[in-house]
Amino acid sequence: MDTRAQTPQDFAIGVSVLLVTIIGVLAFVQGSAVGVYESPDVQRNQPIADRAATYLVENHSVEGTRNFIRYNTSGGINESLNEDSSELDNLKTNAGLDVATERRVNPRVNVTVVNASALKAGTRDPAVDSHGQRLAWGPDAAGRDNVASTTRVVKLTNATGQCDPVCWLVVRVW
Repeated sequence: MDTRAQTPQDFAIGVSVLLVTIIGVLAFVQGSAVGVYESPDVQRNQPIADRAATYLVENHSVEGTRNFIRYNTSGGINESLNEDSSELDNLKTNAGLDVATERRVNPRVNVTVVNASALKAGTRDPAVDSHGQRLAWGPDAAGRDNVASTTRVVKLTNATGQCDPVCWLVVRVW
């Protein structure tokens, strides 16, 4: 006669509870530990990228429309960003992105319009307008680490051949 008090059913239930507990703990810890490995620069700059993208869309949209950006017109995004400095200082000031303190410098911002054909090809190369101008403003973000990025789906007015059917307005901050 077997003197053990544990039946096979007890063993199966115990192992199941143990496995569910271990899997639950690992899933919880993995989700909360991901933020530890993300750069604090990205965490700090993500809201800045969001604010800049929202500012550009809200202030350059055609009246009464959503995400239909004035491009080559008076007060359009092209005119506004072309008149700005190479560091997009006016954009940073108008959008409230000046966050400099004694220990913190102002962020660097890059704004790029990516057309549908580039997206289809799997790249984020800037679109080119009918005059051969690349639709990218600010310092280049290529090769940078810890870049926060925000994307808005938009269409452009007066940009023949661009944004068919849509473009991405990509704002990068580092």
